[in-house]
Amino acid sequence: MTRHSVHDSHLEVRVAGSGPPVLLLHGFTGRAADWTSLAAALRRAGHRTISVDLLGHGRSPAPLDPGRYAIDRQAADLAALLRDVVGPSSADVVGYSMGARIALRLALDHPGAVRRLVLESPSSGIVDPTERAVRQAADERLATLLERDGIEAFVRVWEAQPIFARQAALRPTVRARLRTRRVANRPAALAASLRGAGQGVAPPAQARLGSLRAPTLLIAGALDLVGRGRAEAMAADIAGSRLEIVADASHAPHLERPAAFRRLVTTFLADPLKGAIMSFAWTPVLDYTDIRYEHSGSGIARITINRPEVLNAFRPETVTELIDAFRRVRDDASIGVVLFTGAGDRAFCSGGDQRYKGQGGYVGADGVARLNVLDLQRQIRSLPIPVIALVNGYAIGGGNVLQVVCDLTIAAEHALFGQTGPRVGSFDAGFGVSLLARSVGQKRAREIWYLCRQYSAAQAYDMGLVNAVVPLAELEAEGIRWADEILAKSPTAIRFLKRAFNADGDGLAGLQELAGDATMLYYSTEEAHEGSQAFLEKRAPDYRRFPRRP
Repeated sequence: MTRHSVHDSHLEVRVAGSGPPVLLLHGFTGRAADWTSLAAALRRAGHRTISVDLLGHGRSPAPLDPGRYAIDRQAADLAALLRDVVGPSSADVVGYSMGARIALRLALDHPGAVRRLVLESPSSGIVDPTERAVRQAADERLATLLERDGIEAFVRVWEAQPIFARQAALRPTVRARLRTRRVANRPAALAASLRGAGQGVAPPAQARLGSLRAPTLLIAGALDLVGRGRAEAMAADIAGSRLEIVADASHAPHLERPAAFRRLVTTFLADPLKGAIMSFAWTPVLDYTDIRYEHSGSGIARITINRPEVLNAFRPETVTELIDAFRRVRDDASIGVVLFTGAGDRAFCSGGDQRYKGQGGYVGADGVARLNVLDLQRQIRSLPIPVIALVNGYAIGGGNVLQVVCDLTIAAEHALFGQTGPRVGSFDAGFGVSLLARSVGQKRAREIWYLCRQYSAAQAYDMGLVNAVVPLAELEAEGIRWADEILAKSPTAIRFLKRAFNADGDGLAGLQELAGDATMLYYSTEEAHEGSQAFLEKRAPDYRRFPRRP
């Protein structure tokens, strides 16, 4: 076992195997060892398994404060654990019962951490206040039993529940191992877990299920009628999810029908078509020669450099079309986030097309030499909504500068980053130097420019050049997921935050944009309206009625 420090806890974790990571989350009274059979099958299928003793269980810490067991706090613990263990990559997550509720919250609160989701006997929480109160009272009785009569008495009551009746048919050795693990838990910790993470106190997640982007497999036992009904309801709310009902199983198919459960999980995780998040059916907005401009219909625009035959290098006409598309985005109030990428799977953008380079700039069809990519850079910076670069290969030279000026960057695992200017007789002494240095530091920025080396996506993540790294097949889906999270936030707050970040580095131009947005917001107030109305009505404005806040 390997102990990992997470926030104020030191969760007990077993990491084994190699390949795509799978996080395994047990149920209440369980521990990491409950997944021994599934973990072995996953490793044989080429996965790395991360098995955790959840807080208050097994050998993990056992705080007595029920608030420490809140589902959102445990999800945050696990997100931090995954960052520690797998870095920028996301992980598949398998959760059972309580572990399924924590896994669901992890996917909702930290979507970048979760690639695919398997929820066994899941629940999205109790919405009805009366039913919640009844469940909370039942959990409190169990917590009191733990404190009063100890773990042995509690386990006897726990195992006698109808949902566990099918486990009576397990082999005696299996039942004995299960009982040994349950009674090894600390009663005070289990009591705190019931009070802090029980369904009576955990906030229901039903209203958020529609925003879940991770491909999801829901598994329920045919004999667990309540659990089956919950899983069916969740499947109706989670777009593209799969529901599997395991015959002759109740609440714990992984114990009661282990072979069938292993087959369902390994098949789901192995199938790339089932594993990939579906992208939008993008709608073209306008016909261009060198780019594509499309809408999703749900607040996201996609702008693509469409010159894959030259690794999406730009010529003056390319940049002119990009400037026009970004201008149209700015004037379209229905768009809240832009995904900016390149066509194909080899390049985001490889910089300026050297065939068009002339004296004084890049020469277009009109014979005029320009550096209009500088106008594009400023336009991306000044756009009042976030721009997310999806780097699907080379981001070299001017292409790297383009992803640097974007608000966020998500890279495919095979992406390569770097500058080529000094090698090909060029440089970008504006954003290409200043923003790069602000992202990676002065020493590393000088290295990137002076040496003209290329850096992998993992290296770019380590130096702070990109925000996340995902498999190429999931690049757009990850961008959509990040965009959806942004769209769920206050658009005015996001707008002002972008202005504030830019004002720090863009001098008076940045301050002007911040001030302009402040004026826009002020114009929407009654106080501003009073001034203009008084002028039109030829009277003195009455500003005394407006508060002067401290």
